[in-house]
Amino acid sequence: MKRLILLLILPSFVIFASSFAAEQRPNVLFIAVDDLRTSLGCYGDTLVKSPNIDRFAASARCFDHAYTQQAVCGPSRTSLLTGRLPDNTRVWHNRNLFRDTQPDIVTLPQLFKNHGYRTVSLGKIFSGDERELDPASWSEPEILKQKGWKNSVLGDSGGEGKGAAWEAADVPDEGCPDGKLARLAIEKLTGLQSGGKPFFLAVGFFKPHLPFNAPKPYWDLYDPATFELKDDSQRVKGISEHAHHSHRELGGYRDMPKDEHLDAATTRTLRHGYHACVSYTDAQIGKLLAALDQLGLAQNTIVVLWGDHGWSLGEKDRWCKGTNFERDTRVPLLIRTPGLLAPGAAASGLVELVDVFPTLAELASLPAPQELDGRSLVPMLANPQAPGRESALSQFTRPFSASTPEFMGYSLRTATHRYTRWITWPARQLVAEELYDYTTGPSTRHEGAFWIEEENIAAHSTQSDTRQALSQKLDHMLAERTKVKPEAQPAPKKKRKKKQP
Repeated sequence: MKRLILLLILPSFVIFASSFAAEQRPNVLFIAVDDLRTSLGCYGDTLVKSPNIDRFAASARCFDHAYTQQAVCGPSRTSLLTGRLPDNTRVWHNRNLFRDTQPDIVTLPQLFKNHGYRTVSLGKIFSGDERELDPASWSEPEILKQKGWKNSVLGDSGGEGKGAAWEAADVPDEGCPDGKLARLAIEKLTGLQSGGKPFFLAVGFFKPHLPFNAPKPYWDLYDPATFELKDDSQRVKGISEHAHHSHRELGGYRDMPKDEHLDAATTRTLRHGYHACVSYTDAQIGKLLAALDQLGLAQNTIVVLWGDHGWSLGEKDRWCKGTNFERDTRVPLLIRTPGLLAPGAAASGLVELVDVFPTLAELASLPAPQELDGRSLVPMLANPQAPGRESALSQFTRPFSASTPEFMGYSLRTATHRYTRWITWPARQLVAEELYDYTTGPSTRHEGAFWIEEENIAAHSTQSDTRQALSQKLDHMLAERTKVKPEAQPAPKKKRKKKQP
């Protein structure tokens, strides 16, 4: 019996005890990438060139089925950094602020700060807006951007309006913001090495968020012809008007049609630009990880790399994020701990971004707040074959507004299906249902590294039992995990004074 108990606890023990002496607490390097979908070689994408993240993945645990709580920047980041679902923070829009409704929440970096860590934020972590930062989380003022960090090298974005949607300026890496951010992060990492305290360094890269501005050498990595969209450009069959977003992120750029219906040439250029930005940011992450090694910090540093939500590049007549479809809700998530067993082995179980908070708290032996909505991924770090969640929860509001929602769409992802329910808010009256089967057609197809929904089969008579079972599962999950009544109001809308980066 003693031998059995030892074998059961050994994997977790190896992860931590072999690397972290009792008197030496682990550092955390926390890397966020804005609008990064699973366009990475380590996720099976054969088109993209991401050698640095792929190399990192070979030493880390790649979570193949990680999902965001809401596929847009502010709510997704708030969920991860507070460990709470959007309904429990009332953050359904970038302008909703969690401290307006729950001022005493202890965030992930704040927990580390409260236990003696030096917590530092560089780039986009909580928000890309200076008025939506969170000073309570950090040991020193956040640096979102520094003077001269402009989206456009050629002066074609910023100011009034959004400017051009892409740019390929022939400049070195530090000619664009992410190159400058990488240099600043390396300088900060060097200082933290001799600071005498464990650190939590958060670095938030801006690309591949629009506009698709990357130095020309990263555009030159690709043959433009490879970005031809192999798609019928028809929307998913049988969906309600709520399934697609109504706000036009891409359509707001000067050279883009307002309805976001693009011709083939523009589609190729934008798909090319997104991948160029991924490769550019990948190179900056490579520099940061190399510095971690060169400074001798890697052996005592937990590294987390994550994207805040997915993205669509014209598939099924849709651009950007803002839906409950697979391409928007599925995200890259990679975690490396010193002494990790089976490095490079991917975990296929379902996980949520809200699970990151309790995971890091456990890895650092810190007491996590009891109100967290996530659960620790430590068992999956100890064993990539360990089961994940039975289902993952995502949601989105309609319209996308800082005021009280009119409709809410909850989406339940299982290992084989996705069930989405649209309801009125706050009355919770059923408006529409969606059902997709990822194991067979005709509702979905698998293309490269991505699942693409084709047809909503919720109304098919052959799917009645599956739809009902998943509907009941969603009922149970919402009753168990959402704690705030829908009548509660979100944070008041803030008048914007400046553009997001």
